[in-house]
Amino acid sequence: MKDSFARRFAYEILANARYIKYGIKNPKSLKSKNMLSPLTGRFWSHRYQAACGIESDLYLSEPYFYNNLEAKVNDFGLNKFFDHKGYISNILNSNTVLTIANCIAGTIYDSNNDVIEFNDLISYLEQSPVGTEFVIKRSIGTGGGNGVEIGVANHIVPFLKTYFNDKYDFVIQPVITQHDDLAIFNPSSINTVRVMSFAYQGNVYPVSTVLRMGNGGRIDNSAAGGISIGVDSSGKLRDFAIDHDFKKYYQHPRTSIKFSDGYSIPYFNELLELVKDKHKCLKSHGIVSWDLTVDNDGRMSVIEYNAGWGEINFHQANNGPIFKNHIKYIKSINK
Repeated sequence: MKDSFARRFAYEILANARYIKYGIKNPKSLKSKNMLSPLTGRFWSHRYQAACGIESDLYLSEPYFYNNLEAKVNDFGLNKFFDHKGYISNILNSNTVLTIANCIAGTIYDSNNDVIEFNDLISYLEQSPVGTEFVIKRSIGTGGGNGVEIGVANHIVPFLKTYFNDKYDFVIQPVITQHDDLAIFNPSSINTVRVMSFAYQGNVYPVSTVLRMGNGGRIDNSAAGGISIGVDSSGKLRDFAIDHDFKKYYQHPRTSIKFSDGYSIPYFNELLELVKDKHKCLKSHGIVSWDLTVDNDGRMSVIEYNAGWGEINFHQANNGPIFKNHIKYIKSINK
């Protein structure tokens, strides 16, 4: 049901109705234009423009993105497999996060893909050095940070027991280190580089990059209180970040770091090359959203990726009309 036509059609009706209400409350939005969605798209254009300050009629409304682009270029029949965190290392082959435990269909595998017993896994976690932290994630359905927990063994083990008893697939991983230039904004979270890539006619285009930062918590997702900031084509951060409601922040609300002080994503070009390379592992999908990090030694990791429902709003609210250079192709697949 998640990727069905019925769900996407229902979503389009509800989302456009919400933005028509937005238009009524913001009558200036009626003067905005949208090339691909002339009627309702103007309200989305106005909202994005109000956030990032870039006027254009080339924004994709969220319903158009999901139903007229993602639905045309991604094979949703494979999404459940592609989005399953227990298979990421098998799909990508390298640059993935080490998996300590991978539970699939009630069987637990260790980092060598050998079967281990449930109680042995608990003993391993509880006997780890004092202060060692782990991440436990349900393998499916962790949008907005749901089903993700970070902490020492005493914090993780109760979730492990619950997920196992409730027959959820899950993975347990170490807490990875990140580059100092990423950690500085919110040291308690892994502040991930989110890249959306678009592949067609044999080419892969990284169309937008944002840095997602925690806001005092352990998770950087905006639905969990985090904020995001746009990244330009050179890897430099923009002057402001936004939260889930597009509220602007010119400095980090926790660490008071001013974004206008010239910060950049470390190893930015290398991360984009990694995305272009790894997108080739998902040949059936034209749109993929990647969560990446890099450490001080330049070791790059794909934390996870989204093969569907990849979130376009914070990309366009930060970076403007991210598909402006690809409109001709998008129009060609919607004739």
